[in-house]
Amino acid sequence: MKKRIMTFLFLLLSFTLQAGCGETAAPEGEDAQVIFRYYHSGVGDARLLDENYILTTRDRKLIGIDIEKGKIRRYNIEADWLDVDQESGTVLYTNAAFQLGAVRLDENRNIIHNEILYSNQESDYMIDPSVLKLGDSYYISLTFANGTLNNSSPEKKNGKYSIRFFKSEDLKSVTYLSDVVSENRNLEDVKLASDGEKLLLMFEKETVDQGYSNLQICVSEDKGLSWNSPISLFELNADYEPASLIRNGDGWDVFYSSDLENPGQSYNGALFYRAGLSDDLEIKTLNERVILARESSSRGQSPEYAQKGGILGYDVQMFDGKVYYLYAENHATDDNLCVSVSVK
Repeated sequence: MKKRIMTFLFLLLSFTLQAGCGETAAPEGEDAQVIFRYYHSGVGDARLLDENYILTTRDRKLIGIDIEKGKIRRYNIEADWLDVDQESGTVLYTNAAFQLGAVRLDENRNIIHNEILYSNQESDYMIDPSVLKLGDSYYISLTFANGTLNNSSPEKKNGKYSIRFFKSEDLKSVTYLSDVVSENRNLEDVKLASDGEKLLLMFEKETVDQGYSNLQICVSEDKGLSWNSPISLFELNADYEPASLIRNGDGWDVFYSSDLENPGQSYNGALFYRAGLSDDLEIKTLNERVILARESSSRGQSPEYAQKGGILGYDVQMFDGKVYYLYAENHATDDNLCVSVSVK
């Protein structure tokens, strides 16, 4: 397939986009090439809607990015954190007005549904929504925090974080089901998954922001009414940032970025990894490096395809047998938003 790269200069927004066509995928997703780069993006939370469209936030607004055309679409929706259920095309967001909203887009990326499902009147913060549709029901997690948010100093007291679980039948309201976990620790970046029977909820637990952390998974056998105690995946030896939890045959793939090889340099010193878990969450493989910017012979050493700094993973999805990775390069400084696609 002929490779292409498109670069767009938007003077008013002061950013550059790069995009191109990918290659045939290796479903295990251990090696990938950059097909899109948005220099100095300044975006917040980000997810893939499909193989051609990114949903993210910029200047506290929801925006969409067309990967193929390199175009930005601004939606008049206040949003700071978001998640996407790709199968149903549902976007959940929370904002500084303490609202949880749900958006649906048509095939032309126009809004056909935008509804406020819930307003928080109890906590100082409501962040990190996560959504998963099973049957006719939407299962939703929200993280509530009181006190210090994203505490970055071991000398300060952590805020109280609580991950709570809800259900919606109509994307117009939610029903509270349970509290998953509650601690005086930073509990962040929740990812939901299911094997059709049990629900899995993965999150990052850290004492201080960008300090040593762990990824933990809670399991529910009754569709979110109750949860088991968290299962820890790592030792406290690095900062682990979850990107995705994906069913893989009779087990699970966990994708994450970590400064494991460059301790204390998150996010700019982090690399991207995969861990393989059994169906009962026993660790089979750990810290398998995923190369997100492999050079191809047709591109040689063309600099636009080389990796440009450390990785902060946002999302990993499978579309048409290809693995798509959404991430930031040098999030703390350059903040280039990128998409890579798996290759053989």
